[in-house]
Amino acid sequence: MEILRVEGISKHFGGVVALEGFSMVQQENQITGIIGPNGAGKTTVFNLITGATPVDHGSILFMDREITKLPAHRRADQGIARTFQNIRLFRNLSVLDNMKVAHDMKVLYTLWEEMLRLPRVGKQERRIDEKARHFLAYLGLERFGDQKPHNLPYGIQRRLELARTLMTEPRILLLDEPAAGLNPHEVRSLMDTIRKIQEDNALTIVIVEHHMELIMNICSLIHVLDFGKKIAEGEPAAIKENEQVLQAYLGEEV
Repeated sequence: MEILRVEGISKHFGGVVALEGFSMVQQENQITGIIGPNGAGKTTVFNLITGATPVDHGSILFMDREITKLPAHRRADQGIARTFQNIRLFRNLSVLDNMKVAHDMKVLYTLWEEMLRLPRVGKQERRIDEKARHFLAYLGLERFGDQKPHNLPYGIQRRLELARTLMTEPRILLLDEPAAGLNPHEVRSLMDTIRKIQEDNALTIVIVEHHMELIMNICSLIHVLDFGKKIAEGEPAAIKENEQVLQAYLGEEV
C-alpha cells in the first residue's frame, strides 16, 4: 500500500538548485534509502516532505492527502516524524523529560485545566510518563532516564533520538544520517535497532545515509541523487551495478 507520493518537487535557493524534479513513491512498511554525494539534495528532500522548507514546484501526498502546503506541525500531527544530521536533544532536560516533550503536541487537556490541576491532567501525565519509560526500555535506555543527554556517549544519544520519535506515534519515520559519528559496532547495532523498530511498530522508514553497509543491508529500495537530480532508483543489487551511480558516488566503496 502506498503511503507517500512525491511528484516532481523542486527547490532553488537563489541561483542554486538544491533539488530539481524529484519524485518517489513510498510503500507502507518498507525501508527505503536515499543516497548521494554531499550537496546532492538528500536533506532537502526531507525538509520539503516535513514542511521545514516550502516546495517551489511539485506536490506531496501522504496517505492519499495533499500536504504540499500544510505547515510542519500539521504534517507531524498526521504522522510524519524525522531525526536530524546533528542531534537535537534538550541539554538541560533529563533523558526522560526529553521523551515527554515529544508527546506535548498530543496532550488533550487545556492550559486552563493544567493551571487548575484538574484530574484528567494528572491522568494524562501519568500515561505520558509510562509511555516514555516504555520506549526507553524498548531501546535499552531505561537506566539513563534521570541523566542529562550531553553526559551520555554519542551512540546512546542517537538511540535516544530514535526513541523520542516513537513518542509521536509516527506512520513514517525519516532518518537523516542516523549512523553519522558511530563506530562499526554501533552501526551494526543501529541496523538491528532500525529493523526492530520497523518490524515491531509496522513503520515505514526512509533513510538518508552515507554509510553503505547500513543502506545496502536494510533497504529494499534505494534512490540516488546527484547535483539535485535523481540519477537512479532500484534494489540494492541493481544500485551496486549501476555505472552512473558508481561514477557519481559509490566508487571503490562498493
